Amino acid sequence: MTLTIYALGSNSGGQLAQGNMEDVHYLRATQFLSADTDDDSQHLRVHGGGNHAFAWTATTLLGCGSTADGELPVVEETESAEKRRPILCWTPVATPYPECRVQQVACGWNHTLLLDDTGTVYAAGSGAFGQLGGGGGVPRAAALDKWTRVAVTAAAAPEARRVVGVACGMRHSLALDSSGSVFGWGANRSGQLGILPGSNVLTPTLVSKDLPPIAMIACGRSHSILVASDRRTVFVAGQDKYAQHGPATATTTRPSHGSCWHSFRLPRAAVKLCSGWDFGAVLLEPSSTSAGNVVVWGRADQGQMACTVEDGG
Repeated sequence: MTLTIYALGSNSGGQLAQGNMEDVHYLRATQFLSADTDDDSQHLRVHGGGNHAFAWTATTLLGCGSTADGELPVVEETESAEKRRPILCWTPVATPYPECRVQQVACGWNHTLLLDDTGTVYAAGSGAFGQLGGGGGVPRAAALDKWTRVAVTAAAAPEARRVVGVACGMRHSLALDSSGSVFGWGANRSGQLGILPGSNVLTPTLVSKDLPPIAMIACGRSHSILVASDRRTVFVAGQDKYAQHGPATATTTRPSHGSCWHSFRLPRAAVKLCSGWDFGAVLLEPSSTSAGNVVVWGRADQGQMACTVEDGG
């Protein structure tokens, strides 16, 4: 079985795997370095960042786009960031260790998180804002071009928990563990980590202290979105310039103890949570009595929510 991935949009870093860096204005099939990279066991999952993208199954990891900051840990070593060339088609990318089974990949502007099937999180790319969770704030010139382990589970001690999901914003990162707790690190100038706005957070920090157990996480440019385990309560933190905190008619709350999550309720249970640059979207469980199966909110000036600016979120 041959798998085909289609893409469109900005391609300035080669992130659309077209064999070039020209923008694509309609859906076009992407290119693979070799047909041998296809995995017949299951469909590839895909996730994109600022100028790079990943496609994966449990045993196959492919990447394309910019390698300037090490966000794509390529198999071949390079001498310097200046000599790292964009990868223009889907190409095998190094995994953290040979037997690694990939559970999820999340991409930021120029950093990447990888979650394996043991619940271990790895990071690569720029750590200039602490988004790699290593505790030191890696400067751009020393960006990591190989996977490094992020000690999320240590932050969850003393209970034995495992990470079940990861998400990346532009320069911040989130991880969800099996108990429904959320940990965040990286940029927090806009309060996007759910704690009071301030300096960068360099190590995984519990950011859901005041919240009920969480089931889903997502990140936008400078905001974060959580869906509680009841799958109807949405929490948002961070920038609100474009109503990222939720629909104007929604009731928002501001929990205590230094956190800054705002909340609103969905009309039905959520099935999937997504976030764009400055907006959020939730797919609801189907209903025979209601036509609306998607809730969107936030920035709509370029048609990203399939409505006019006047329509709102």
